[in-house]
Amino acid sequence: MAGKILIDIDVPKITRKIKRAWGKGLPQLSEEILNDCNQYCKEKTGALIASSLRASKPADGELVWDTVYAARQYYEIPTAHTDVNPNASWKWCDVAKSKHQDQWNKQAQQLLKENL
Repeated sequence: MAGKILIDIDVPKITRKIKRAWGKGLPQLSEEILNDCNQYCKEKTGALIASSLRASKPADGELVWDTVYAARQYYEIPTAHTDVNPNASWKWCDVAKSKHQDQWNKQAQQLLKENL
């Protein structure tokens, strides 16, 4: 005689638990990503990087460079002076992502695992 196995999955409870774990790890991961992006950020006076440290909200996963010229520097000016920051690059976040995404993914998985 074949028996039945009944599994009751509480999806809302699991979802809440994952969101809570993600919320606990997000600030740390966001700070890491911000630091990695700033490694490649254009830097003449330091104002662009300083704006990211002031305007970003790591707890919400929001990274912002908010000088009046930030968007223009990021999207429209494909050159970067490397005298102050030898790693400076156009579209610095894209550069950071291409170099660090695997590390970010591993860190995100680890943070979730630690906080579940």
